[in-house]
Amino acid sequence: MNALAEKFTSQLARLVPFGKSSDDPLTNIKSTIRWINNLPLGDASKCQSIILNEIKRFNESSTQYTKDRLAIFMLLDETSRDLQDTLVRQYLSNARMSRAVESQRWHAIYGLYWEVARGYHTFVLHLARDASKVPRDEQIPLITLRAIRSFGHLLKWRSIRYLSAGEKLWQRLHNLYRLAETEGIHRQFLQAYAEETYKFSCESAYLHILMLDQANSGSLYPKQIDLLDRWLCQWHNQLHLDNRIDTSTHNFVIDLSSDYGPRRLRKSDTNKPLRFWATADLLNKLKQIQTALRDGTPPAELGLTEFSRSAESIELLDHLLLQWSSLTTREQRRAPRMPVKKLADVAHNLSAITDLIQAATLPDKASPYGSELDYIEADDVKVYGFITDRTRDRATQIQVQAVSHAAEVERWGISEESECGYGAIVDSQHKDWLRIGALIGIKSIEVDEWQIGIVRRLIRVSTDTRSVGIETLDAHATLAMLHDTTTPGYTVNGFDNSGASLPHASLWLAGTTGTESVIIDPVHFVPGKVFQVDGVPGRKFIALGNPIEHCEGWMRVVAEPVNG
Repeated sequence: MNALAEKFTSQLARLVPFGKSSDDPLTNIKSTIRWINNLPLGDASKCQSIILNEIKRFNESSTQYTKDRLAIFMLLDETSRDLQDTLVRQYLSNARMSRAVESQRWHAIYGLYWEVARGYHTFVLHLARDASKVPRDEQIPLITLRAIRSFGHLLKWRSIRYLSAGEKLWQRLHNLYRLAETEGIHRQFLQAYAEETYKFSCESAYLHILMLDQANSGSLYPKQIDLLDRWLCQWHNQLHLDNRIDTSTHNFVIDLSSDYGPRRLRKSDTNKPLRFWATADLLNKLKQIQTALRDGTPPAELGLTEFSRSAESIELLDHLLLQWSSLTTREQRRAPRMPVKKLADVAHNLSAITDLIQAATLPDKASPYGSELDYIEADDVKVYGFITDRTRDRATQIQVQAVSHAAEVERWGISEESECGYGAIVDSQHKDWLRIGALIGIKSIEVDEWQIGIVRRLIRVSTDTRSVGIETLDAHATLAMLHDTTTPGYTVNGFDNSGASLPHASLWLAGTTGTESVIIDPVHFVPGKVFQVDGVPGRKFIALGNPIEHCEGWMRVVAEPVNG
């Protein structure tokens, strides 16, 4: 009988939320403080995981919404912020994480934001329901603001991984803002967290989220999304919401009854709870910042954070001026998209693309080294009168390597096509390389010529499927071998070049505008460096000019002619 009673008591204790055990960190605020003081703060990942588990347990077990319970939850949230920021910095600074590591880190970050948003959302709804019975809690403005910002974090981190909103995030966010308006607290500015320098209101935080979403077209790098999130904190005074439309000024609208984000203003339905806003003042400010950057003002002096670079900031501002402009002034597509159903071969990374272009242009009887390396066979003939076995063995190895590159060619289903590129739905499993800015070679199976493309847009359709937007370069690509000018004391146009090395395979682009450029491995880039060129008619020497674009593993630079 005693054993049965003990078993019943044990089961009952497990059902009672948090119990009264003195070692339970969620018993009261003093227990929480003691528990926090004993956390392994030196290990950010482990410590964040421990706090995440406690907040999750709090959300799943709590049926009490007292001030003490709210104080415990807010303390856990505040304690987790430095740890979360550490994981965020690690995630954003490591673009070459493996798929498994990236997934683990992203889910840890997103999981904590989700539990924080879930907790604040529950408290806000409970306190709002009880507002008619008891005096309004003084904490409502702060926890409503924190709830709105937490949902903003969720939407941001879904966009960083190219995920759609889902989980009714927009609908829950809209409902929180409507509640703030109903309570009359939507324009009350507060310091959400003690360490922050900017103050937010529920309206400014809400608009912040809407503007970040409108800027993201699936074409921004994770670092750019994070940078824009920081920039927006200082532009809040340029924006405000109106509940009445002014067609002469407003250019964006949000439907508070919907489960989707902001839209450009085309026509309004007066039967829906719509809010409108204009971006003209903000666009003027962005143009002023852009002008100052081009005049040489450091980004930090313009409020663009101390880690921003001028060229990258100007590029991002160009994107914002396009994405935040009105419908009438927004630049249209360069070419219309046409739905298609066809297959294309795709290869990635500069080395594989150059090998494939070389293989596509080699005549049947050419040396397996390629036309640019025939001199090795020629030297054998000059010295020995025949091609040595060593050279033949090396040729065989090169042939084997060329065959092995076939494994790097993937076959994609093309769903859209235009004069400027393609759209495809791709199985993204085992494609760690598939990121914004990736250089690819693409060739329809009906043709023999490879085009050079750049991944400009990614949208995650499902767990293992992505919608990919590819811009194809209008320049015809040919293989060019770049040789360092290695003779000691050898000068070309006043440049002294030295240091022997093997030739570097690159892609020569002869554009329709007359500007010639070359795609090289970034490790070979030195401004003004002179190379001897093989494979480009009419060019013997070039100097590397200004970079046009670069990303991981490749760089496109202007090829300036040099007289030898």
